[in-house]
Amino acid sequence: MKKNNVLKYASSDKDIPGILPIKLNVPEWYKNTPGLQEVNNKNMKKIPGNFTFKSCSPFLDALTSGYSIPLPMDIAIEQTDHGPSITWGDDSKILDLRNQEDNLLLPVPQGHSDLHFVWRVQHFIKIPKGYSAIFTHPLNRFDLPFTTLSGIVDGEFALYGGNVPVFFSSSFEGVIPEGTPIMQIIPFKTENWVSEKDLNIIEEGERNHKISSRKAFGWYKQNIWKKKTYN
Repeated sequence: MKKNNVLKYASSDKDIPGILPIKLNVPEWYKNTPGLQEVNNKNMKKIPGNFTFKSCSPFLDALTSGYSIPLPMDIAIEQTDHGPSITWGDDSKILDLRNQEDNLLLPVPQGHSDLHFVWRVQHFIKIPKGYSAIFTHPLNRFDLPFTTLSGIVDGEFALYGGNVPVFFSSSFEGVIPEGTPIMQIIPFKTENWVSEKDLNIIEEGERNHKISSRKAFGWYKQNIWKKKTYN
């Protein structure tokens, strides 16, 4: 049996939640969207079918690959004349406000306040040798009222989570609940790549499109897609 790679983590604060497989945080809007699971050959009335994004395996892979760092407690946001005011229930340092003059050239996501906050991540994380990990905003989660910036860390390295930049919506007011994924961690193998122009893949791609069009739905998942496990 092939040995699993292990992403190790620990926290100096035993009361905060650990790193979780992000598949446990699939949003309700995805679950509630009709899609492939409700479609079969008996009730289809037209080909190609009118499928939603829920029938797209790559979209679901983006939502469920890797791990999440969950928000350790509820935080409340109030919009003020000076930008979002963020509060929480105890003296934990889960957010800090950066010196704005140090980040004047950093682009601000559209619809966000230009106040530059950082998540104070409490976890220690160790990436296995030969692998790297991208730390990024949860993929396809544009419903979240913040945007966490991205970075890549190489292993073998025991990383203290430290300060991860984040911008908050300039219009959202209310509570972001405990457990909300604030960032996604996706491990990948560290290796060198080159890009190479190859006109032959046009013919290959057109052939695959023709073959896949013979199936009403599901050709990619049945023939190309590979199950990826993150526990």
